Amino acid sequence: MTDPFRSFVPEALEARLQEGLAHAMKLGAEGAEAFLSVSRSRKAKVQNGALEDLTASKRGGLGVRVIRAGAKGFRTGLATTSDLAAADFRELFTQAWELSALGDEDPWLRQAEPSGTDDLPSRFDPAGDALTPEQRIERALALEAEARKASPKVAAVRESSWSDGAGASLLLTQKGVRAADLGSSCSAAIELAVAEGDERQAAWHWDVARRPALDLAAIGAEAALKGERKLNPQRLPAGRYPVVLHPEVAVDLLGIVAGMLDAESVLKQRSLFAGKVGEAIASPLLTLVDDGRLAEAPGRPALGTEPWDAEGLPTRRNVLIEGGVLRTYLHTLKTAAEMGVAPTANAGRGLGSQPGATTFNLFPLAGQTAPDALYRMAGNGVLITEIMGLHTVDPVSGDLSVGASGIRIRDGVLAEPVDKLTFAGNLRDFLTRIAALGSDLRWYGSSAGLSILLEDIALGGA
Repeated sequence: MTDPFRSFVPEALEARLQEGLAHAMKLGAEGAEAFLSVSRSRKAKVQNGALEDLTASKRGGLGVRVIRAGAKGFRTGLATTSDLAAADFRELFTQAWELSALGDEDPWLRQAEPSGTDDLPSRFDPAGDALTPEQRIERALALEAEARKASPKVAAVRESSWSDGAGASLLLTQKGVRAADLGSSCSAAIELAVAEGDERQAAWHWDVARRPALDLAAIGAEAALKGERKLNPQRLPAGRYPVVLHPEVAVDLLGIVAGMLDAESVLKQRSLFAGKVGEAIASPLLTLVDDGRLAEAPGRPALGTEPWDAEGLPTRRNVLIEGGVLRTYLHTLKTAAEMGVAPTANAGRGLGSQPGATTFNLFPLAGQTAPDALYRMAGNGVLITEIMGLHTVDPVSGDLSVGASGIRIRDGVLAEPVDKLTFAGNLRDFLTRIAALGSDLRWYGSSAGLSILLEDIALGGA
């Protein structure tokens, strides 16, 4: 049986990379690394029942890093290429070696020793590759039909699409690290417009999984419901309200929190949570986990699961916040050495960049309360379904003032939509004002969220 990994990374290509590593060491390097990424994808896009686009693409690139020993540390040089058919890569490693003479010395740079095995279930499913162009088009058309079936208010479909693809990555180092990964994914997305009288609103929804068995009816219905919930919005008087965050909003906010736990940002004093390990930073109800080895299960695609991180360390389960207490930052080998702690195996990397901290499968532990019960607990509050501008959150102070929209909660029941809200305050306040967590954990790619009830939140209305 043909190894699917070798359709992306032939043995001859891997052998040329090993030759490049050996060449770098002969130049006098302290260390050398090659990081290869290759992917292929296909997409069918339809609009209002007609095919708009049918594409297929393949991308690949190689990044090499050469490490040079200095008097007080190490210098690194990076070089990249997209020409994977090159006869050899010695010139690329020579270029990185020459560039390594120009950088600043870093005493904390480290490399992983070979360890771990790929004992995870396969992340690759050939079923996506086996789809024909006609089947991809049929899926995109079926998604549009499901959205129209879900609501008579769907007035137009701006785009309904089906995508599938697969990719492989390979990290090789002079220490003998060989970290290979192969995975596949399928996704469906729809952007539509709903109308009621002269009122018109746009909405979209999507889902992604390792395999083609996506629930197109659920995706279409969710997009239509999002649109319906925006029709004829009312203005909300400014004030302080109980707020329920929709799971999709919770994903975004918890992603911002995880970004502030990057140890590199902490070392540079660019994080709200610098120096807070062991301290309570959130409600005792919140436990936030990142798990690079999370098993796939129904309703849990575990799209971030990988056997190794981008430095060659075996991935692991890290509890970032436990019962509201900060337990660890997200580390690369370098930041772990600088802080004098054990690495967390959270390195990611691009072809032309140094390793940096990332998350794999980020999720909060679910609560025990159904969303309807959270609405009853909120009484007369607001369900926030969308937040705009989270990238403007100050990472040092945690201050934010962003736009939002949602649904008014009256006497514990969802009522009319509200928009043009200002969601303002401090991220620490939001974390400490968590009053209840929903049982409705939902995955959005490699991150999950749930409904979260916040107490006494300032909302500005027009």
